[in-house]
Amino acid sequence: MKNTERLQKYVFDEYTIITNFEHFEDAENYASERNGKLVEVGFTEGSDNPALNTDADLIKSRRTFRVGLDPEYEVLYSDDPRFEEMAEKLQTNMKELQGDVLPEDWMSDQNVASGDHIIILKNNEVNTVTTRERIKYLMGGNVYELAVKIPTRDDAISLK
Repeated sequence: MKNTERLQKYVFDEYTIITNFEHFEDAENYASERNGKLVEVGFTEGSDNPALNTDADLIKSRRTFRVGLDPEYEVLYSDDPRFEEMAEKLQTNMKELQGDVLPEDWMSDQNVASGDHIIILKNNEVNTVTTRERIKYLMGGNVYELAVKIPTRDDAISLK
């Protein structure tokens, strides 16, 4: 894994949990290289620390994260076919509001559809565009993440 800067480390007595993988394969490789194990964790009930939790079935679906919100909300992830369509609409609307409607500029704008962005809908209307991390704090939601569990050793565990 080349970019380890984004990874988050949580140290417990018996083990360390590493989260925030961009791709499922990154987590698999990370676990393999460090004699770790793929697990699922949840940041639930406003907790800043992950707890082992399989509610999102991430390993089976080979996903790195999912969010849990009240049923009135619908979540569009970047791999959802409607995400791209919705992101294009949002970009078009933003460009029109800014008076910047040149198509070549749209192509260079990656601010809506990049990284871990998700689109939250309420009543089929865009409620917000956010990231998995901000869901916990802005919407009181649960975040479920693919993680690597590494047994705690005497030597410090490095993210690199």
